[in-house]
Amino acid sequence: MNPALSGSYPAHVVSTFLSHSSVNGALVEAVAQRLGRRGVLAWLDKNELKMGSLDTALKQAVQQQATLTIFLSEASLNSEWCNDELKWAIEAQAGTEHLLPVYLGDPLKLVRSHPLLREHFLHPDGDRVNQLGFAYQQNSGEPDPDAIAQKIAATAYHRSIPKAWTEVAIVLDQRGSGPRCGFPELPANIARLQAPTLTFRPSAESRQMRELLTGDDWEDMVTTLEQSLSNALGTVRGEPRKVRVLGNAQAGLVWAVGRHFDRTTGAALYGYDRDGLSVTNQGQIRHTPLPNGNPESAQPVNDTAREPKAKLPTVALGIGSQQRYGSHVQAAMPDLPLFWIESGSIENSEQAMALVANIVASVERLQRDYATRELVLFWTTANHVALLAAANLTTHVIPKLKFMERDHAKAAYVHLSMP
Repeated sequence: MNPALSGSYPAHVVSTFLSHSSVNGALVEAVAQRLGRRGVLAWLDKNELKMGSLDTALKQAVQQQATLTIFLSEASLNSEWCNDELKWAIEAQAGTEHLLPVYLGDPLKLVRSHPLLREHFLHPDGDRVNQLGFAYQQNSGEPDPDAIAQKIAATAYHRSIPKAWTEVAIVLDQRGSGPRCGFPELPANIARLQAPTLTFRPSAESRQMRELLTGDDWEDMVTTLEQSLSNALGTVRGEPRKVRVLGNAQAGLVWAVGRHFDRTTGAALYGYDRDGLSVTNQGQIRHTPLPNGNPESAQPVNDTAREPKAKLPTVALGIGSQQRYGSHVQAAMPDLPLFWIESGSIENSEQAMALVANIVASVERLQRDYATRELVLFWTTANHVALLAAANLTTHVIPKLKFMERDHAKAAYVHLSMP
């Protein structure tokens, strides 16, 4: 690997190279951040270049990406680097579908003023160049980084994910240490699959061990993730298709992915922990609640939950170790009736799905015996199992669910809304 590159990019990774003039650097950085929230690895020289031969590193990076995005402005047309990057991208792949111009000015004027652009983007009628990229007119206000990122992402999805895909990898690259740059390391058994890979990164900042998205930042991340999964993968219906979810992230992000690929879809979910242990719901019967769960698994914790034949429209439910987390949960919701399901150690799919079945059966009992309509959920056990639980706790099981996650920095639980 060239030392100037911080990571190599296999062809199946949804990615793009952002070619631009430094004059447009602030806009491009904002676009890169929005792409990370859309599952697209954005190669930006500021984040990726380390040391070594600059021209060799740039050429290699350009030609390893699924697509090249070139921000066209008067400044970029006069940039030797931008011209070289365009030439390398044209040499790397046939056709122009992997090239996306972002016009920061009059599209036709920009294309006509550059030989390579004229050759590859000028329609025989002499116009229509704006149909081949994202056109921004400078008299229409400031460019919208998210709108630009959405267009770039659509091109990258199209190039990297077949319509009839059979399996996909989703990397949630949030927590940990070190900079968020380059391609995240995949376990060898996952990398060998060469499956289309979406990589979600909340930002380009360095990873933190307990990073937690909350408030408006959480709302933006989870809404963008939901939209991106739909745009990239379509409706997952018909024959089961494998969705492999890995990485290190807060439980809420894993839960959001599980909600997207719930049991009404054709997704066979595989959740991986940080040691590579996987659990799956492959083979689960669709469109019906899991059978054989123990409805008595949820045990009352406080006096309110122990009242016989009481109407409990809203109930808190903890899942995990009550000894370790029970007091924190009770402190967060002291006035709510609290039930708890002990999870114990989960080492395989059978144990994971048995826990999920117990959760579903217990929630159904709460509805039946206590007229419960809202569940305030405290997930305190394995994140990769949360993926399978989220796929099964649909609105068919409980009409309203509030997901709570612990903010370790503030020693408190916060509510994370779900799409």
